[in-house]
Amino acid sequence: MGTELWHADIVITDDLAKNIIGKQFDELAPVTLKCIGEGWDNKVFLVNEQYIFRFPRREIAAGLIERENVVLKQLQKIVNLKVPNPIYSGKPSDEYPYYFHGYPMIPGLSGCHAELKEHERVKSIAPFAEFLRRLHSIDEAKARGMGAKDQIFDRTDVDNGCVQLLERALKINDRNIAKIDRDIFDEEMQIAKGIQLPKTKVLVHGDLYSRHLMFDKNELIGIIDWGDVGINSPAVDLGVVFSFYPENCHQAFFDIYGAVDQQTLGYARFLGLYSAITVMLYGYDVDDKQLMSEARHAILRINAKLLKNVE
Repeated sequence: MGTELWHADIVITDDLAKNIIGKQFDELAPVTLKCIGEGWDNKVFLVNEQYIFRFPRREIAAGLIERENVVLKQLQKIVNLKVPNPIYSGKPSDEYPYYFHGYPMIPGLSGCHAELKEHERVKSIAPFAEFLRRLHSIDEAKARGMGAKDQIFDRTDVDNGCVQLLERALKINDRNIAKIDRDIFDEEMQIAKGIQLPKTKVLVHGDLYSRHLMFDKNELIGIIDWGDVGINSPAVDLGVVFSFYPENCHQAFFDIYGAVDQQTLGYARFLGLYSAITVMLYGYDVDDKQLMSEARHAILRINAKLLKNVE
C-alpha cells in the first residue's frame, strides 16, 4: 500500500495504553478500555466506559495535544455544541514518549457512520451554523490571548494543497477506488489557484469533516478531534458546508453564520473537495467503507462531473 501521511510511527497497544493510564491516574483504577478508532494523528480508547483517551500515534502530532488542551478548556462556555473537555493530562514517560489526554465521552456516532437521512442532515445545519458563528467570532487577537497559535498545517497554502491533491487523485484512479475526471479536476485546481483570500484570521477547528461531527439520535450534539485547532482563515472550517450538506440548505447556514465574501466561499469549496478526495483515499487505506461512501457523496455534492461512471 505504501506509506501515507496518516500511517503511525509508534505502536500503541491496548495493554500499553491501559498500563500508562493506570500508572498516571490512580483514581481510574481498575482501568478497563477498548480501542474505538484510529485517526490520522491519534489512537482513541474508551476508558471505564465513560472517558475518551487520545494517544498521538505520530511524532508530528504529539505537540498538538498541548495546544488543543489550552483552547478547549476556554471554549466550554462559548460554543453551543459539546466539545471535548480534557480533565486528564497524561505526560511522557519511559513507556510512551508523548503527551496524551482524556475527557468525558461525547455520546453518539460520527457523521459518516450515523446513517443520516437527508432531512436529518439538513436539520443539523442550524446548530452547526451557530457553532461556527460563535467559534469564528473569536478573532486573531482574542485567539492569541486564549493561547492559540497559527495552524501548523496551513490549509491556505494553495500550491502545496494542489500538489498533494493531485497525488491523491492519481492514487485513487490507479487503485480503481473511483474514477476522477482529470479534465474536470484540473479545472478545479486552476480555479483554486486564482483565489486571493482576505487576510482575516479567526480561531478555527482546522479539520472539520463528517468524521468529526457527532450525532446522537440523529441530532448534531458535538464536535470532536481538535488536534488542528489554531488561527487561520475562516475558509478552513467552511469547507464542510460544501462537502457534508446539500446545496439546498447552504443559504440557511449563511443566514445564521453571516455573510461571507466570494473569495472565501470559493476557497472553502476547494477545501471541501480537498478533504473529500483525501478522505476517500484514507477510507480505502483503513478499509472504512462508510467513510469512503461519505467521501464519494461529498465529491458529488461539490462537483457532480468529477466522478466518472456514477450511477
